[in-house]
Amino acid sequence: MSATIYTASELKDRRTEILEVARRGRAIVRAVDGTALVFTPLNNLERSESVARWAIALHGVARGRTPRELNWLRHLDSDDQGEFLDEAIDALEDIAAGASLDGFEELLTAWRTTALALSDSTRRQILLSEANESDFVSVECPTSGA
Repeated sequence: MSATIYTASELKDRRTEILEVARRGRAIVRAVDGTALVFTPLNNLERSESVARWAIALHGVARGRTPRELNWLRHLDSDDQGEFLDEAIDALEDIAAGASLDGFEELLTAWRTTALALSDSTRRQILLSEANESDFVSVECPTSGA
């Protein structure tokens, strides 16, 4: 991604242009001491920080270390943990490409809900058992009337 680099002295006379460039993605301003400063919408920064934080957490999971925020993964078997990891990495790639964080948060919520449901032995047995024909019964349609 190429970007125009502005000088600190240009901030005074070209501030509207610099802010518009920043609004569209990023603007780089070189400070007097040579430090490069980046102006970008806050959601770009938040997205980048989130991708970095979750990439590190998921890398830990892939290496067999479960970070505290993903402690609920212990309730999933290795196949489900692998499926979660694949889906989460795909979602992070989407975020890095500009997608909203909302989809990733929904994915985490769905997997966490599943894991917590499986943490209870009775629920686990019900959710993972095979359904038999005897598990189903016919019911009559209720009649309306008083």
